[in-house]
Amino acid sequence: MTGTKPDLLRTDALSLAQQYWDARKEFKFGVPTGTLDDCIERAQALQTKPVVLSDSGDNPTGGGTGDRAEVLAALLRHHAQNAVIAGIVDRQATEACYRADVGATLPLRVGGTLDPVGNPPVHVTAKVMFLLKTDQLSERQAVVQVEGVSVVLTARRRPFHEIRDFTSLELEPTTFKIVVVKAGYLVPEIARIANPNLMALTDGAVNQDIEHLPVNRYRVPTYPFVADLQWKPIVVVGARFPHRDA
Repeated sequence: MTGTKPDLLRTDALSLAQQYWDARKEFKFGVPTGTLDDCIERAQALQTKPVVLSDSGDNPTGGGTGDRAEVLAALLRHHAQNAVIAGIVDRQATEACYRADVGATLPLRVGGTLDPVGNPPVHVTAKVMFLLKTDQLSERQAVVQVEGVSVVLTARRRPFHEIRDFTSLELEPTTFKIVVVKAGYLVPEIARIANPNLMALTDGAVNQDIEHLPVNRYRVPTYPFVADLQWKPIVVVGARFPHRDA
């Protein structure tokens, strides 16, 4: 806080800080959340579509690598049908699809190319359904079918924030039962078609499951890592002096 009345500022700063602290347990996600398996099971049980499932821990616009393939593995494990994942960055797999061409079936190792530590790839047999026509290698995108799941493979990290990101690949998102995007909260255009949106608290560089993050020796005692933490706000007063030319 800034101002010219220090006593008033101290009072208001303490009050505001205390209000935040007192309301700490009221801060919740704005959409239903759960584990990846929970969200997939809920999506399959719903009678509505498309259920937009956010792979929130691997959001490339939030700092995620965008190459994690756990959602693909989980959808296959749950025998999901009529699902699409947009997308997984994997340049090697994307280029393999371009070499094979549309209609070809080939083995692919998907994921774990940018951050292989703790991010195992998924080995699948895929049929190439679509290849984006582009002269730029970095803009290549391939759509493959893996059992009941359509997977968009990309040569670079990128989000899928607009409907045209799908339709440019001959995919109509509203026709799918489950649409997976690597995002946290959905941008408005995708949010409008979500029926509903479920946020999976997945692993990744931007894991949103804050209170269950691994312990490390650099973390000072803070909430929510210490559930019964005792804390009172304090005021630190700074002074800003007018600039004077030399």
